[in-house]
Amino acid sequence: MSQKTERDILAIIGRTNAGKSSLLNLLSGQENFAIVDPTPGTTTDTVVTLIEIHGIGPCKILDTAGVDEYSELGDKKRKKTYQAIDEADLSLIMINVEKVRQANDLEIEKELIHYLRYKGKQVLLLLNDFGKIPLNPALINEADNFQELLNQVNGELGIPSIILHANDFSYQSQLVDFIKNNYINRAKPVDLLPSLNDKGIVLLIVPMDEETPELRLLRPQEMAVERLLRNYIVPVLFRLNLAKARNSDPLLVNEEYERYTNLVNHLKKSPEGLQLIITDSQAFDIIPKWTPDDVSFTSFSIMMANYMSHGNLEFMVEGVQVVDSIVPGDKILIAESCNHDRKCDDIGTVQIPRIFEKKIAGKLNFDFNFGSPFPEDLKQYKLIIHCGSCMIDQQKYLNRIETARQTNIPFTNYGLFLAYMQNKEVIKKAVKPFIQ
Repeated sequence: MSQKTERDILAIIGRTNAGKSSLLNLLSGQENFAIVDPTPGTTTDTVVTLIEIHGIGPCKILDTAGVDEYSELGDKKRKKTYQAIDEADLSLIMINVEKVRQANDLEIEKELIHYLRYKGKQVLLLLNDFGKIPLNPALINEADNFQELLNQVNGELGIPSIILHANDFSYQSQLVDFIKNNYINRAKPVDLLPSLNDKGIVLLIVPMDEETPELRLLRPQEMAVERLLRNYIVPVLFRLNLAKARNSDPLLVNEEYERYTNLVNHLKKSPEGLQLIITDSQAFDIIPKWTPDDVSFTSFSIMMANYMSHGNLEFMVEGVQVVDSIVPGDKILIAESCNHDRKCDDIGTVQIPRIFEKKIAGKLNFDFNFGSPFPEDLKQYKLIIHCGSCMIDQQKYLNRIETARQTNIPFTNYGLFLAYMQNKEVIKKAVKPFIQ
């Protein structure tokens, strides 16, 4: 599996037949990259494209459906477009000059802009004439009240704009320069493992079960190994046998305990020294009690939650404390960024519900959201427990966190939940590599 690539996300939005798909073709430099047709509503769902924009880097382009189709299907398309806005770093509003000039109306564009500003998103205006007239600002100025409308948008909100033929490939460099000169990447870099020393050993605990894919590690494990190697830190991988560690036979338990502790003690005494243990979260019932007090530990899920949320781990630590006030009958959302077939003792659908209901000595109402759009109505939930989100964009994960924050719904993470369920000392130690 390839390493995770973080991409800037650009959403192309606007009315039907504004030239959104033509703009995608222009950005890609390929005439037939996206389907272009004068029939309204050609783009029926958000089309995702990965491209490299020199000067910005790897980008994900979201080509969306028009927002001015008013029907039951149009409402569904509009929701998808607004989801794209929520996840994008930059939105490009396409305006069909001729249509807007004739209608003398920019209300839809203003609505989009106000929503973008409410969300704190960056936005640029692209005025598309489809090559029908020579694009000269003076000609635009003379055209009815279009310039007056445009001035309202620019004047009220200070949004940069450019005039172009979206179907003329000679405008590609001008378009790219316009985006580069006006887009600011606001994402702060986050170190995957920020508190490590320059040298030493990190032990990775990797249990394997029926859901573990063959011939590859899981993405968080791969990312941790890559980060360690890049910084000349020695990764040591250890497969913990959870079946033995949790067995009712004390001889089997002791056998696994000695196998683990012998390795830990050996690494501690080595010239490099053991500075951190990263475990699979489902082994939090074993690793804390088997690990010497002077050795730090955390989990892959907590590591990913901190990285994917741009360092917003404290918000999720606050969220997990709501566990103490949950009572039977409360509604809990368990969410994962991707989906897969469920086997054995699945962590999301089996382990977390079982542990939670055992703690409160009662039944809870669980909703499961795996690989699907986030539920619109979060107010029905007392708590959201989310995976580490290694398979989606940081922007999508951050939007989920911000949506929960805005609706005052506690939000936490698989690893934080499982650590907290052991005791407060475990979670305190597990987050220490990220929260000083």
